[in-house]
Amino acid sequence: MNKFLISTALLAAVLLAVKVLVTEEVSAVQVEPINIEFKFDTGPLYRDVECLAQNIYFEARGEPHTGQVAVAYVAYNRVKDDRYPDTLCTVIKQGPISPWFLMEHDRIVPIRNKCQFSWWCDGRSDQPKDMWAWGRAMDVAAGVINHKYEDPTNGALWYHNDEVDPDWAGAMEVTAKINKHTFYNME
Repeated sequence: MNKFLISTALLAAVLLAVKVLVTEEVSAVQVEPINIEFKFDTGPLYRDVECLAQNIYFEARGEPHTGQVAVAYVAYNRVKDDRYPDTLCTVIKQGPISPWFLMEHDRIVPIRNKCQFSWWCDGRSDQPKDMWAWGRAMDVAAGVINHKYEDPTNGALWYHNDEVDPDWAGAMEVTAKINKHTFYNME
């Protein structure tokens, strides 16, 4: 996964860093490199942005911007809550794993349909296929982590797509209804 995403990011950087000039007289192409400076500071780790972007991509890819921000904030709010792990990646990938895969193949494989976020353990590929939607998810993830957006869920720790009716929803207080998702907190 990381090699694919890093390759995609590098390709995007190269495409942005190369200025192509086409002259009217000749159909030749000149390439002028532009210097790029990469600066890493003490801000959010790329892995946190990547994990949150995966969650946005797989849980809310078709939602408008506010819906994607809302889904991102549920994971972010869980990190701040003592009942959940303290990093975005561990919150998002929380759930039981197969001991057999871990011991026999040295791979972490979640047990199907037993995770906090359904995409993580649905048995499907976790590779984004729609690069435009992936870039949008990365942008929303970075914005949420850097407090660019307010929390439209009012501190929600749970949500579900309106196409399902989970048993736990009746014991919760609705904090927001945004597009195709309903968001909850404890009563």
